[in-house]
Amino acid sequence: MLRFTAMVPVLRVTDLPRSIAWYRDHLGFQPVEGPFPSSDHRCLLRRDEAEIMLRPSAGLIARDPRSSAWDVYIRVVGGELIALLDQARRTAPLVRGPEVMPDGEVEFELQDPDGHRVCLAERLTDVRGIPQAVT
Repeated sequence: MLRFTAMVPVLRVTDLPRSIAWYRDHLGFQPVEGPFPSSDHRCLLRRDEAEIMLRPSAGLIARDPRSSAWDVYIRVVGGELIALLDQARRTAPLVRGPEVMPDGEVEFELQDPDGHRVCLAERLTDVRGIPQAVT
């Protein structure tokens, strides 16, 4: 039986070492050796069961700065979203959030050095003090 095991977003970046450091320092991702070992041409990063592939781009990444579209949406579990938020906001500006979405997920967004929007979300049992999203 054919079974899909993972879907990995591939982000084009202008400076691979800088982007590896950003995902490591802000979100705890680590380079992975394995089926796609890190090289000058790509780097697979993993944290727990989530993976992101970074690939260098020869030129600037064209992105509309007015866009609110996500490039990566990461769901987390374990009740530690607010701790991750507090850690990330010390070194990276928040683009949005935290907010409680209409479906009950708490979300916040960061922007990496190439302008990719990264949204992190978790369904929390205690959302006191977190504003409701305006839809």
